[in-house]
Amino acid sequence: MELNKAIEAVQSAGLKVYCPKIKDSGFVKIYLKPLSKIMPKVSGNSIKVLLALSAGLEWDDPETFISVEAIKNLTGLNRDTIRTCLDELERNLIIKRIGPNIRRSYVVSNHYVKFGKVE
Repeated sequence: MELNKAIEAVQSAGLKVYCPKIKDSGFVKIYLKPLSKIMPKVSGNSIKVLLALSAGLEWDDPETFISVEAIKNLTGLNRDTIRTCLDELERNLIIKRIGPNIRRSYVVSNHYVKFGKVE
């Protein structure tokens, strides 16, 4: 995937993208090489869910607390699709679900995405 297309995909999901020419206070780093290796293994919807999960990250903390409803609002996907995507991401070791459904959190592998540090 070309860098410009990846940036457009992230921005269309409602997330900000760090670009060296733009000073931004909240951004998600996307590591394209590892991400390009898993993209053939997961659906496009799973990438959208991964980006939605990444929106809840904090600097130096791979765990995010986000509800399925919040993911639904960010991605426009229905609950069943989101659950399928979460299963797919977990099966491919991109995320790990922690806790019961009511208070579930997700650990996102910082091998693929990471919240950028504000300097």
